[in-house]
Amino acid sequence: MQIANLTVSLCDYEIVPQVVRLGASTEFTARGLGMETRLTPGQSYLIAFIGQEENNSALLLDISDWRRYETAEIVADDSGTLRFARTLRREQIYTFRLAERDGNGEWRALNDFRIFCAADDLYRRTPMRGNTHCHVCTSVDGHEDPFLAAATYRKAGFDFLAVTDHHLIDGSMLAIEAAGRIPCDIALFPGEEVHIPNAYIHAVNIGAVFPGGVGLDRWYHENEQRCAEEVASAARQAEGKLPDGVEPMDFAWRKWIADRIHERGGVAILAHPFWEWDAHNTRDDVFRYMAREKIYDGAEILHGQEPGCRDANMQAAFWNDLRAEGIFISPLGADDAHRRNYNWDYESCFNRAYSVVLALSPTLEGFAEALSNGCTAAVESYENAPEHVVAGYRMTKYVLFLLDNYFPRHDELCFEEGRLMRDAYLGDDESLALLGRLSGRVKRFTDRFFGRNTEEARSC
Repeated sequence: MQIANLTVSLCDYEIVPQVVRLGASTEFTARGLGMETRLTPGQSYLIAFIGQEENNSALLLDISDWRRYETAEIVADDSGTLRFARTLRREQIYTFRLAERDGNGEWRALNDFRIFCAADDLYRRTPMRGNTHCHVCTSVDGHEDPFLAAATYRKAGFDFLAVTDHHLIDGSMLAIEAAGRIPCDIALFPGEEVHIPNAYIHAVNIGAVFPGGVGLDRWYHENEQRCAEEVASAARQAEGKLPDGVEPMDFAWRKWIADRIHERGGVAILAHPFWEWDAHNTRDDVFRYMAREKIYDGAEILHGQEPGCRDANMQAAFWNDLRAEGIFISPLGADDAHRRNYNWDYESCFNRAYSVVLALSPTLEGFAEALSNGCTAAVESYENAPEHVVAGYRMTKYVLFLLDNYFPRHDELCFEEGRLMRDAYLGDDESLALLGRLSGRVKRFTDRFFGRNTEEARSC
């Protein structure tokens, strides 16, 4: 199994925590892992503290010499562990460079530890990788059992998922029902891809369940005349009040969809606005107006339908232009996969685009709160290429740090759980028992990574 960004440094050395609170004194422990890299008890080691955004040009005018940064000499304890305290005073990525003396008495670099210092509004949030747009066998054009699809996403390192079949909430509810029998730590949300009144309008409903346990699309068709009258009335009221390029009936349908989702406590997402079906799925002016008026909670900026797809490029450029105009809508990534093969094709763009959400809780409410506060990033990742993140600068540098330092270990744990989820669902009692024993393992790793000092975190 290949884990993205699992570097030699992560495999051979460990430092905890790796995310620390801005301005707080933090106790660090660092060690080598295994025979080759273990630190020698009683030996002195040097750590240089290098802020990524603080090039000390006064000292480095001629050549970059890391030994000119602030350093501390630390003696390894009897277990070969370095223990030291440090207060970091700028939100940024830091390199803690570990060095030992060579045969000539000169300091020789051994390893770079990466640390992120975060202000409290970021530090108290937990990063979650997730997908809010995919299809399974209950969709008209999808494949795979809903819970088996969820297990595959968990195996790939996903923390939350909404199955979003065309017109139906059924697939997502079947996955949630199965999760009630199979212990797992992936958060599953109700979801559907809404096409009201016809297939041209695409929106994603996350979390809104309507009377009778149905989604918005089916509820609309059960109440079609009443709904159409409401939209027609709203369109008449909007006449002459909308910006150029925003047609009243198109606007009224899109707003009606978002309003109904919000009334039922759900999250409304603009699906692939520039996906081309003869013409773009959403007009530029409509996208801008929906974002400006905060009618939708988020927009799919990256999606996996085609590698390096031109519409995703344009969506990212348009999103950045909106920010320059002072308009913000939370960016999301979604693979829109219709099957989950590991080799890319049009239907199986599985895990090519996803969202990283910084959540206060692993719940629908936590997801919604993160969207409302702009704590999301859209990510795309194709084979043999580095991740591309769409977010503001602050979120981008944090998410890139997490992709390099947090998610590789996180994903290893998720892989084990996803395999067991699959086998337990298919009737393997041993896998079911093991899942129960592993419950909470990812959370314990997360607590340790963030220095949330609980007994569980220390025993991870």
